[in-house]
Amino acid sequence: MNVPPPQTSASVREFSPSPSLPRSSISSPSSSSGTLPAAVDQKKLVNAALRMIAEDMLPLSFVEGVGFRSFMSTISPEYNKLSQCSIGLQLYDEVERTIKPQLIRDLKARTEFHENAVHVTLDLWAGDESQLEEEAIVIVQLHFVSESWQIRRPIVAFRHLSRKNLCTAVASELEGVLLSYGIFPHSIGYILTNQAKETLTENKLFCDYKIMCSSNRGEPDGDDIVAFLSDQMPEMESPFSELQFGTMTTCIAKTLQLVIKEALKNSRVVENLLSQVHNVIAFFRSNAYWSEVLLSEFNVSLCPSSHCRWNSMMLSLRRMVEESAWSSIVTLLAQARIEASDTASAPPLVIVKREQVIDILGLLEPFEEALQVLQGNGVTVSFIIPSLVGLDKTLEGCVTNYTHFNKALRTGLHTHFQSLIQQKDMILAALLEPRIKLQPFSDAKLEDNTGFLTPPSKYEARTIMEATLESTTASVSLSVEAAKTQIDQELQKELSAKEENQDNTLMEASGASSDESDCDRISGNDLKRKSIFNFLQPPAKTMKKSEFDVYMSEPLLESMSSLLYWKSATRFPLLQSIAKRLLAAPATAGGFERLCPMAACIVRAERNRLPPHTTERLLLYKNSLKTKTVKKPNGVTKH
Repeated sequence: MNVPPPQTSASVREFSPSPSLPRSSISSPSSSSGTLPAAVDQKKLVNAALRMIAEDMLPLSFVEGVGFRSFMSTISPEYNKLSQCSIGLQLYDEVERTIKPQLIRDLKARTEFHENAVHVTLDLWAGDESQLEEEAIVIVQLHFVSESWQIRRPIVAFRHLSRKNLCTAVASELEGVLLSYGIFPHSIGYILTNQAKETLTENKLFCDYKIMCSSNRGEPDGDDIVAFLSDQMPEMESPFSELQFGTMTTCIAKTLQLVIKEALKNSRVVENLLSQVHNVIAFFRSNAYWSEVLLSEFNVSLCPSSHCRWNSMMLSLRRMVEESAWSSIVTLLAQARIEASDTASAPPLVIVKREQVIDILGLLEPFEEALQVLQGNGVTVSFIIPSLVGLDKTLEGCVTNYTHFNKALRTGLHTHFQSLIQQKDMILAALLEPRIKLQPFSDAKLEDNTGFLTPPSKYEARTIMEATLESTTASVSLSVEAAKTQIDQELQKELSAKEENQDNTLMEASGASSDESDCDRISGNDLKRKSIFNFLQPPAKTMKKSEFDVYMSEPLLESMSSLLYWKSATRFPLLQSIAKRLLAAPATAGGFERLCPMAACIVRAERNRLPPHTTERLLLYKNSLKTKTVKKPNGVTKH
């Protein structure tokens, strides 16, 4: 197998020093002439410049540009000039000597005694196969629970692949990436495969990138991103068909959006009404003048002021159906239609009524809530069954004029998710959420003949968990087993000592009363041997609760996160080990808010002609900065 080296010969210009290069060489050549505080400031400047470059995927030579140096000499002339060399050395030092080695150590600690402990997201960014000169891109992200019980989701690879024999290339590249981090097939749990461009397209009901990423709303890369995402692979055999390890899974968010898409095809009236209101949002999004008039004269904005969110269309629709906003928009559209010079600039014709949009929103908002939960950065796999069951129950209770659309949504949930909610790991993950436990499961076994989503029964869920606990005993960590053995031995010694003292006391008592009957001189051990006294044994010795029974007897957790709960749940070693294996598994590919910024990174990297290995290092570096930022609130504040 050909594992790509961390540095290729074609990348000499981006600078990759030998591993023996001293750390001090990352500073500017002239920094040694300054005082110690100046050297420290210079290091901060290098780090700040590297963060800027990683954020915007700029070429490393950016710091040598005339404009940048003129800017720096104006605001801080005391700093030494930055160079491409110093930035390249700092990037290499951070990624190859710090981030990667630490990640490899963390992965080794996690996989050393545990199987299926690491999960993978594999994003494929590929365009039209007829343009073979355009290489496909794969991005690999790992998911695992660290030894300190934090969910880690590092991006570990950004690789270009030839379009020829794409299936083979994808499988080979993934295997090579995993081996380079010391991860072998038995350590892999779930592999979430994702054709990223198609996933973003499926999200158009909640955020249409063609509308929300346009350049005329201040998105500098908007048109390039739209062009990049619009170049998609035709429907063909799955490019992931040759993956030989791990358990293949797909993005729950994409499947939920597919459910809505199929329901709309069977409900053309609803599809037409949604199309009308989406056209209104697109009109104001693309027309700065009328958008400004709407804001200044009516104090209404249909376009979120911040960057695009995965549910921007839904946010805009909710603003639109407010009573005052609706009348203002209808009035302004009529005015814009009068002033339009041609049909191309005329606003869309709106026949839909406000009450109809509110009704349809009531059917879509439960999906929005489910997607919000399942696309989070924390534990998501535990919420798959609760979200799907809750979604179906909410739709069942909806009072709507669009019953046909509602039924199509519920039928789609059954079609796409019934087999998923019966899977063992999905059931285990739901049970291991201490705020939920058995709540999503039915009290009795329901027949799966209604055509709607049917959750497993509480009895079935319990049976699956108990069977899993029996088979998991051997996989509990050696340290826990050793500690348990030691405790048992100490307890046994205590019991033996107590029995010996009891025997001695009885013997002394029998010696002092020689005229007593034989029955009264029975020793403690004699008592234990007689079966008629077995009922005197303490209940704990005849009836021992399982881990799961004790866990279920505890009240539901109210606010503590499940990870914090399981971190401290050393009284449940078997359940704890299952939780550590499962809870990092991703329910989705991260959705619009992960994939759209990634598309922007790819577009910028290609525009700036960054070599793939430099792009990969910048992504790893950028990802590590986010991890550090997330960890900060957990620290102790100094007063």
